[in-house]
Amino acid sequence: MEAVILAAGYGSRLGHHTREIPKALLKIGNKPLIYYAVQTLMDKGIKDIIVVTGHKGYKLREYLSRFDLNFKFVHNSLYKKTNNIYSLHLAIDHVRKGFYILNSDVLFHPEIFDCLHNNGSENLTLSVDMVKRLGEEEMKVKIADGSVKEISKQIPPSEADGEYIGIAKVHESAVDDLNEHISLVMDRKGRRVFYEEAFQSMIDAGHEVSYESTKGLPWIEIDTPYDLMTARYVVYPSITHQS
Repeated sequence: MEAVILAAGYGSRLGHHTREIPKALLKIGNKPLIYYAVQTLMDKGIKDIIVVTGHKGYKLREYLSRFDLNFKFVHNSLYKKTNNIYSLHLAIDHVRKGFYILNSDVLFHPEIFDCLHNNGSENLTLSVDMVKRLGEEEMKVKIADGSVKEISKQIPPSEADGEYIGIAKVHESAVDDLNEHISLVMDRKGRRVFYEEAFQSMIDAGHEVSYESTKGLPWIEIDTPYDLMTARYVVYPSITHQS
């Protein structure tokens, strides 16, 4: 397995915190956020990692050069005009086998990744939090008969079964299908949509999309200064306490 880390976003909602650095280099527990994702991948023997850079990408490349891993950096020069579906589109051209998708702005307990890593489904599998209270902004999912039937921010919270946390496993048999549906969605809707639209397109076409529960373990997506403070003073201590 390989990994794709999507780290092109500007992080505009974080204001001055990301003015001079990419979001993935925000300090959590005295280390950059991306350190924890990379360390988790290393612990599972995953050494081939594609990183999609954008805002201040050279700083990310400089930091990651200290790891003894096989990094391939793909720069999304249109990061201000596109969304993460375009970053994933750029990355998937360099994938040679099954791979993991990791949004670089997610801090997560390593056991969440362990559960996904050990999932034996031979398709696309999403890491889903089925415990968290949901709001309008979350990337919500509906689940039935053991698989994901719908994924969208537009699902009413009262109708959702959980939240996709931004970590997925793409079995080698699903790579070509995902690539095809990324292209289909961009042809239909452009490059400013979320890559989860490609997941929904796969579901609509009859492909099974599985899920793995986060089992209530701590994680957070960092989009705002409030999220950053919560990550530093609530989620990170909780992760270190439970690890």
